[in-house]
Amino acid sequence: MMTESRSRYIQHSHQTCLSKNLHPDDLPAPKEKLPIHVLEQKKRMLDATISVARKFMTKLISNLDRTSVLVCITDHEGYILELYGDDMIKRQIESLGLYTGTRLEEEKVGTNSIEMALRMGEPAQLIGPDHFFRCLHESACVSVPFYSTGKIGGTISMMMAAHHASPYHIGLLQSAVDSIEREVIAQKQNKKLIVLNQVLMENSRNGVILTNEDGIIVEINPYAEKVLSSKKDELCNRPIAEVAVIGAYMERVLSDSQKYEDVEITISNKTFLFDSFPIYDELNQIIGVFGQFRDITERLVLERQLMLSEKLSAIGKIGAGLAHEIRNPLTSIIGLLTLLKENFKTADHKQKDYFRIIFSELERIKNLVQQFVMMAKPDQKGIIKTRVGLHALIEDILALMENDFHDKNIKIHYQPLCKEEVYIDKDKIKQVILNILQNAFDAIDFDGNICVVIRQSQLDHGIEIVIADNGFGMDEDTLEKLATPFHSTKKYGLGLGLSMSYSIIELHKGRIKVESENGKGTTFTVWLPHSKY
Repeated sequence: MMTESRSRYIQHSHQTCLSKNLHPDDLPAPKEKLPIHVLEQKKRMLDATISVARKFMTKLISNLDRTSVLVCITDHEGYILELYGDDMIKRQIESLGLYTGTRLEEEKVGTNSIEMALRMGEPAQLIGPDHFFRCLHESACVSVPFYSTGKIGGTISMMMAAHHASPYHIGLLQSAVDSIEREVIAQKQNKKLIVLNQVLMENSRNGVILTNEDGIIVEINPYAEKVLSSKKDELCNRPIAEVAVIGAYMERVLSDSQKYEDVEITISNKTFLFDSFPIYDELNQIIGVFGQFRDITERLVLERQLMLSEKLSAIGKIGAGLAHEIRNPLTSIIGLLTLLKENFKTADHKQKDYFRIIFSELERIKNLVQQFVMMAKPDQKGIIKTRVGLHALIEDILALMENDFHDKNIKIHYQPLCKEEVYIDKDKIKQVILNILQNAFDAIDFDGNICVVIRQSQLDHGIEIVIADNGFGMDEDTLEKLATPFHSTKKYGLGLGLSMSYSIIELHKGRIKVESENGKGTTFTVWLPHSKY
């Protein structure tokens, strides 16, 4: 403020006080004092500024250890929100009726630096006779407005003895207020960043883990806790090297400033893509390491399914061609060999064995071609449902395989507990049951048991076909890949039979459940609905 403007303001203020019937020899008489709840509400609105100002001004007062100073914080209307500092000065102004909650209006308390700073929008200083009331002529007051949310939010003032006042104090207070404003802005920004960080960390579907420059874990989000099966309290303050899989990568980032992107790792039987890179300060010094991992297990499964789907589509097209190009000549060859065998009379056992082997191999070729053809997945139009008695169907299948079972001394235990008819595609369901029985047959070396049960489903309306064997069983890995095309544990198997069976049952709106244990056998449960559709 220029000296001329300051002098003109003080002169005009004194005249205003006289026009309001104030007398210099009287005492200030503020009439308005805020209720406590209103005062607390005003303080909450400026809580950040007050909190920072208290810290800065307390330090400033300690630096002025030879000068008794009282600090006053007001809002934009001139209401006193806080008073602290020299007790003697505080008692002095309280004796004049100036407490927290009172308003420093010119018409009530005379010319004062607080209203002057608010009106002028810049620092103001009153020394001795600049005050209207003579009781304040021994005092000096300095006030500096501060800004909040882009407009004047209030003032910060210092009061001291007039003989201690100097231009140095207004510059000192101005510098302190500038620092307070910057700190408040920084705190608000930090608070926003903290809230944003919490939202991102708490809700992220990526696992996030942070370390300091010594490789000690300082932060970890809930998703990472879940993946690593450890609580935040258990991991924080521990070396990152102790964390399996990702620890080694993050240690190398810290020691060699390496950066890792999209590294495929496995944690708890799930696949993740892992990234890790160093965190630098403004001096380009490493102050920590950031690591994150995202689950791609489902994506890989979908990719594999897509590849299988494309593979099956190609096989379906090949199979359609094979059906025409191979099946017809194959049938002719089998027919001609049958005639040749009947007309070729010989007692030579070797030649009889040759015929048996030829027929066996031709039948195997025929079955393989049929499996390729069936991999052209039948659509709903290809399913022709009629009323079929499962009891009669299974009896036919068991009769068909009777010789095979006899050769390996396998006993069949058949229990048709339900003889109701169901709507199914007879030929396709026959193929499913044949596939499962063939698997049971192959799982038994010699002297085994196969149990076949038809029963009503206990849980829902439908029919269950249960086929259980006491063969060598399956491990978990084989069980998981059971319906995967081209996955087979048989020497000559293509791995297409069960995959085809699952597709057929799915088109019947049914389901297949498999239970197996190594060395104890396998149980297939095929559920079919009663419905016609």
